Amino acid sequence: MQLRYITCSDPREHNSIKSIISLAHMPHAEIAVQCHPSKMSPGMPRNIWFEQLIHETLQTSHVNLAIHINNEWANDICTRGIIPDTIYNWIKIERTHKKPLIKRVQLNMSKNVADNININAMRGLLYDFRHTEFIFQYNDKTKDAIEKMHKSGAKFSLLFDASGGNGISPDKWQKPVYDEHPMGYSGGISPDNVIGNLRKIDNVAHGREIWIDAEGRLKSQNLFDEKALFDTDLAKVYIQRANKWQKMR
Repeated sequence: MQLRYITCSDPREHNSIKSIISLAHMPHAEIAVQCHPSKMSPGMPRNIWFEQLIHETLQTSHVNLAIHINNEWANDICTRGIIPDTIYNWIKIERTHKKPLIKRVQLNMSKNVADNININAMRGLLYDFRHTEFIFQYNDKTKDAIEKMHKSGAKFSLLFDASGGNGISPDKWQKPVYDEHPMGYSGGISPDNVIGNLRKIDNVAHGREIWIDAEGRLKSQNLFDEKALFDTDLAKVYIQRANKWQKMR
């Protein structure tokens, strides 16, 4: 099994741009920013911070930048096939060699959104933005929608969320659902348990190239506290230990 990305999710405007860029330069690191209109609409502090992060990222190299889209924005995209202007402007930004600055876009669907997904519109959208990797969470709430997307022939990736956002790692991880769709893993992964979880994922991934995604346990306060803050020191240890596992194999 090979690691594509070691994803660090939900840095925010309290984090210095310099510290995030430094984190992003570590091997396999990916920075994933949560995007929803209640915090990321134009003029809001997090939007201004993210615009600056984009500007700084364009000035450097070897930075993997992703966005995870939630709430009304995810609803608009998945049920109507419409990308809100704010998101559209970000994912159209290219580096000088014509590759997208934001390489990956994750669409976090609620059960209601998954039940009402517009397959035809999504298939067209994914084709139009085929140079960007789109990711869908795979769990009990979304698996029926994912199966419909798969049967449509659309190209996308999957993130298996073991605990549905509850920060708990499973005893055994889900094997990759489809051969042709890249797979990532999330759920309770932390600096303390990342090596153990990678060993367990390796048992089911069978030589696949995968990624891991940590969020709640990279925060300096209680992971269930909405005010918990992304901690770059915790993220650094998480990345270092994941890379250590890769080298030990």
